[in-house]
Amino acid sequence: MNLEFQTGDYFSGVLLATCRDEKISRPRVQPLEHFPAEMRVEFPRKLREEHPIGTRFRATVKVAQKHNSNGSLRGGPYLVATKSSIQLETEYSPMRQIYAIPIGDRLFEYVDETTLTGKPALLTLRVQAYEIAVDEVPSSRSETVTRKRNPLIRSYALERSIGVCEGCDKPAPFTTRNGKPYLEVHHIVPVSNGGGDHPLNIAALCPNCHRRTEKSQDGDEFNEKLRLKIIEIEGRIG
Repeated sequence: MNLEFQTGDYFSGVLLATCRDEKISRPRVQPLEHFPAEMRVEFPRKLREEHPIGTRFRATVKVAQKHNSNGSLRGGPYLVATKSSIQLETEYSPMRQIYAIPIGDRLFEYVDETTLTGKPALLTLRVQAYEIAVDEVPSSRSETVTRKRNPLIRSYALERSIGVCEGCDKPAPFTTRNGKPYLEVHHIVPVSNGGGDHPLNIAALCPNCHRRTEKSQDGDEFNEKLRLKIIEIEGRIG
């Protein structure tokens, strides 16, 4: 049964769970008791992203409501979780281990790790990246030629880097709005030149190293060093 509530009311020990909305890329949080299931909870981004969909928490929540500049209501009421009160429900685990993998600012790819239980996230991504990797990227032609790159390959490169540029070995220059180290994924042999969308042909680089591959006098030499370095990194992981 849903509770009677007003904006500003607090409720303690409410059961919450991460969820996935059909029209919104990022993982979200919903109440599992006392409140309508369609309500959403303002919740720490890190906790939403590092746990599989369906992970449960208990927290103290406050009922909130947004307003337009003229004072009219904007949307429906929502809940705000008090950060210090959030507790993970450790005795419950979702049957399907579906993780939200960032592929851009506020964009996510959902990866089902259920069949790969026990493998670290990087190794899980690596298995899937090699399964969908292609040595030659197919093209489609309209007025221009377009070659599609798989976002999971990109996610794997970023996860493999652990936030450190694979060119200069320095930490990413800044953190994005979704809390992730900013690195750019570089195809060592460009797909436009026949390069594959493959873990062995990608490197996660800081913007400076990325520009170096294209603009510097030693760009070709730097790319070759990258190619050999990525082969070595992949050999260590495998």
